[in-house]
Order: sequence, then C-alpha cells, then structure tokens
Amino acid sequence: MITLEQVTKIYQAANGSVTAVDNVSLEIREGEIFGIIGYSGAGKSTLIRLLNGLEKPTSGRVVVAGRDMTRVKGRELRKARQEIGMIFQHFNLLWSRTVRENIAFPLEIAGVPKEERNKRWMN
Repeated sequence: MITLEQVTKIYQAANGSVTAVDNVSLEIREGEIFGIIGYSGAGKSTLIRLLNGLEKPTSGRVVVAGRDMTRVKGRELRKARQEIGMIFQHFNLLWSRTVRENIAFPLEIAGVPKEERNKRWMN
C-alpha cells in the first residue's frame, strides 16, 4: 500500500519558492493500478520522486509498503528503492547491452549472481 498524508514539497528558487506538490493525501491499495497525469510542471515527477525517496517532502508523510519514506536513510533507503519499481516516461536503454542484458541489469545492480540472473531474466 502507498499512503501520502498531507504531503507538500516546496523548492526554493532565486525568485522565491515554488510549490510542486501541495497538501496531497491519497491511498493506493496493493494491486491497484494508478496513473498520474497533468500538464508540464504540475508536480508529477516530484510526486514520484517523493514515493521512491529521491526527494523528501517539505511536510507530510510518505509511506510505501509500511515503510515511512520520509524517515528512512542509508542502507534502509537503498533497500527500499530496490523494492520500488518505476517506469519512466522517457527511459533509456543501455546501447552497449543487448535487450536481455538491459532486462537483467537491475538484478546485476542488486548483486544477484550471473547464473541466477540468467535463470530469472525471462520471468
């Protein structure tokens, strides 16, 4: 489950502050499919970055699978990110790798041995 509780993200800019996410509360239950749509600059990417811990909210709480992403740090944050899947709008494949190698790359980053990656990449 994903829960956002009164989440706000404000960036400081040279000409003042910019509120990218403003007091958002929502709950996405396990198994639900959820899309975020909006115009350019509406805060969609910031919201996603809050979910995976790449950004911390200015205020509020972000909880993913029971883990408070506003409080995790270090090793626990790295582990949490390994368990959160994202599909980027403009993803880039590594041109130096085959399709299979691109698919298996997250397993490689996670430290899965090559033999195990070869077994799992199609599943």
